[in-house]
Amino acid sequence: MLPDPLAKLVEQLQKLPGIGAKGAQRLAFHVLKNPREDAERLCEAIRDVKERVTYCSTCNNITELDPCGFCTSPTRDQRVICVVEEPQNVSVVEKTREFRGVYHVLMGALSPLHGVGPDDLKIKGRHRRR
Repeated sequence: MLPDPLAKLVEQLQKLPGIGAKGAQRLAFHVLKNPREDAERLCEAIRDVKERVTYCSTCNNITELDPCGFCTSPTRDQRVICVVEEPQNVSVVEKTREFRGVYHVLMGALSPLHGVGPDDLKIKGRHRRR
């Protein structure tokens, strides 16, 4: 039986995508084993993300400034919009260094089997940008 604080950490880590019970326990013991400073830096990084990173009110991409740098850039072609599923996809397209338009992030994909329809995605904002 794990001490209560460690059990709570395991429980919270299991809520992360791709982390099962064994992985969560392994991460929790890693946090316990390493210096306190490492855990404090991890906590600070999580806090910073929640306090300083948001979604662009125009394209739904992740950003520290709203609207984001893509939406406000004078060098981007506002007439060309690349629609992507998730914010991670923006960085993949950007790595090509070929796309010069702007983005629209849907924040998911249609999945009727999982009950995800058009109203569950960020499609409406895309229509306002024409």
